[in-house]
Amino acid sequence: MPMTPRPAYVALIGGANMDISAHSAAAPVAGDSNPGRIVCSPGGVARNVAENLTRLGVDARLLSVLGDDVFGQALRQAAARVGLDLGACSSLPGQRTATYLSLHGPDGDMGVAVNDMDILECLTPELLGRHTELLAGAAALVVDSNLRPDVLAWMGVYWADKPVFAEAVSVAKCHKLLPLLDQLHTLKANRLEAQALSGMAIHSAQSAAEAARSLHLRGVRNVVISLGADGVVWCNASGIVGHKAVHAVQMASATGAGDALLSGLVYGYLQGLPLDLSVAWAMACAELTLSSTFANSPLLSVAAVKARLEPSTT
Repeated sequence: MPMTPRPAYVALIGGANMDISAHSAAAPVAGDSNPGRIVCSPGGVARNVAENLTRLGVDARLLSVLGDDVFGQALRQAAARVGLDLGACSSLPGQRTATYLSLHGPDGDMGVAVNDMDILECLTPELLGRHTELLAGAAALVVDSNLRPDVLAWMGVYWADKPVFAEAVSVAKCHKLLPLLDQLHTLKANRLEAQALSGMAIHSAQSAAEAARSLHLRGVRNVVISLGADGVVWCNASGIVGHKAVHAVQMASATGAGDALLSGLVYGYLQGLPLDLSVAWAMACAELTLSSTFANSPLLSVAAVKARLEPSTT
């Protein structure tokens, strides 16, 4: 009797951490105790994208490392509540789970942040080698720049025949992607990260489009650059650039919005959408996340995204 094929899944490799977000009631005053509220919730780029995809009905499987501490336990419990598969995540004795601490002003925008991601140095090719079957069977791979350079190089053998989506993460970390640009299906970066990767100043949507095309000519199939309030610019596999303005939203927190954007791009690819429609879908995901105090909006769903889309993109 023939076996029923398993549904396609996405493998995500990168950061999984606890987010601690402080939101001041007024403009923060340095050197003083500022009244406000503090929110503790699951985070991490790859983990955030994985949860968002799960909420969109995608089988997402995360490969990361957690400490054997209370934060690691909390991340596993939170994943179980939303149905996110952490079966390939290792708990490392004596290690502390990665933690991201951010301070936000009353407008919700981030002022400063500190990340403690040392545990990801333990995410080695040897550890990932235990999961080669999972990597080889994925319909798509998502990586973030929290990974070590040797891990990214080692993974090249697994993504030679499948689409790879990469998140630049930060100016300090995105340089790890430079040797891999010609291996990426889709690169998502913000303004500062795109400047660092392209070597070009970005001060407008037009200059962002030029940077996106430059990265495409260096081998990236699709480039998507988020410009915050100035919208999103992209360059597709044919070298065609585009720009989409944002919809006005009441922002609660900027944390996780970029990860939601990448989630929408992956979802759009899985649905066979062209890049411009994938960008529209991704921006709707980001807008829902901006309206939430959490890095992953509890309201994110296929129905919620469709409700935000213009009639021409549904």
